Amino acid sequence: MRLYVTPMAPNAVRVQVIALEKCVPLETVDVSATLKGEYLRLNPLGQVPALELDDGELITESRTIAELLDAVSGAPYLFGSTPEERARIGMWERRAEFMLFLPGVEYGHHTHPMFAQWITQHPEWAATLVPRATQMMSLISDRLDHSLFLAGDEVSAADFTAALGYFALVAWGAIPTSERSSVQAWSTAMLARPSMEPVRQAAQILEKAPDTQGVEA
Repeated sequence: MRLYVTPMAPNAVRVQVIALEKCVPLETVDVSATLKGEYLRLNPLGQVPALELDDGELITESRTIAELLDAVSGAPYLFGSTPEERARIGMWERRAEFMLFLPGVEYGHHTHPMFAQWITQHPEWAATLVPRATQMMSLISDRLDHSLFLAGDEVSAADFTAALGYFALVAWGAIPTSERSSVQAWSTAMLARPSMEPVRQAAQILEKAPDTQGVEA
C-alpha cells in the first residue's frame, strides 16, 4: 500500500502514527512537489493523506484510513474489538478530534506565519477554539486520574488523536502544558512510544524552521 503525504500535514502524521503503531508497512510518497499536477489527477480534491490500495483503489480521510489499517493489521485493535470497546473508544476519539485535534490544526493554520501564504488567516477566530480545548483537557484530566488511558487500561485511537491535538495546541502556544500529574504521565508515555516518531520529527522541523518558511497545510 502507498500513502500520499505532505510535510507536517497533521492528518498525514495522524495516519503515519497509526500505521507505525500497528506495524503496517507503507510506501510513503511526498506529493508536495506534484500537488498541482500529477497528484491532483489521482486525487482531484488534493487533500492528504490518501491511501492507495494494492489494487489501485484510493481511500481518503485520515480516520477512515486509520480504521482500515487497524482492521487489516489484526489485534490488538486501536478502535476496539467488541461493540462496547468500539463505543467507548469512539466516544473519546470523537471528543478528542473535535475538541483537541481539529482546534490544534486550525489554531496553527490561522496564527503561525509559515501558513500565511497558503490560507487567509483569522487569528481572532482561532482564539475562539481555545476554550473548547481547555474544557476538553479538564475532562481528560479527570478521566486520567482514574484510568491509564482514555478508554481504559490499554492505549487506543482516542489517545493518539487526543495526544496529537494536545501537543499541537501546546506547540502553538494556544494552551499551557498541563500541571495535572495524570496528564503529564500520560503525555510523556504517549510521546515516548516508537510510533510517535513522526510527531517528534515534526516538532524538530517546527523548531528549526524560520517563521516565514512555507509549509504545505
